[in-house]
Amino acid sequence: MEDYKTVLISDETEIEIKKSRFINMVFHIENEEAVEATLTQIRKKHYKATHVCWAYVLNTNPKRQKSSDDGEPPGTAGKPILDIINHRELKDVLVVVVRYFGGIKLGGGGLIRAYGGGAGDVINHCSIIKKQYSDQLRIVIHYPAYGSLSNGLLEKGIMPASEDFGEEVTLGFHIAVAETKEFLARVEDQTNGNVQVIMGEPAYVDVPEIVI
Repeated sequence: MEDYKTVLISDETEIEIKKSRFINMVFHIENEEAVEATLTQIRKKHYKATHVCWAYVLNTNPKRQKSSDDGEPPGTAGKPILDIINHRELKDVLVVVVRYFGGIKLGGGGLIRAYGGGAGDVINHCSIIKKQYSDQLRIVIHYPAYGSLSNGLLEKGIMPASEDFGEEVTLGFHIAVAETKEFLARVEDQTNGNVQVIMGEPAYVDVPEIVI
């Protein structure tokens, strides 16, 4: 399982090019059924639109992707949207660009710039997260070791996802699978081996992305 980037929530922007309105939308989706349901809602809402063009990429192995020009000249709408999604290395993402024709033709190059630009605009506007495939760990230690372990991990920018102060201290961590071995070695060193490690099932964890 590999880490990947996706959008956090749906978002929408709008641009106007030579009197045509381009309404740009992005959605987090995880299967084709969600794609179809979302497109059905958009077509119902924008039933007067000239074109509803779209592309999606799913986090599958191999990844599944598809696009539609919805009546625009072949390769001028769906592919530019798809190219932007892949350029940003996003998965589990659907981008839709709805066009209301304004009476002035844009030509092939103009359409490519408009649809690709619309996809880029809405992606730039939305929140991006990294889905990090992580080991779910619980670290159980005695109270005297808490300060030393916390400070040692904090120096490396590692903070617990949860803390429980009972008879002993239980700290929860989401650690990238590739980094688990190094993390556990550090914990052993900071606690002189006086630690209990409880391993849970690996899972994807949301990590905010500042730069995409």
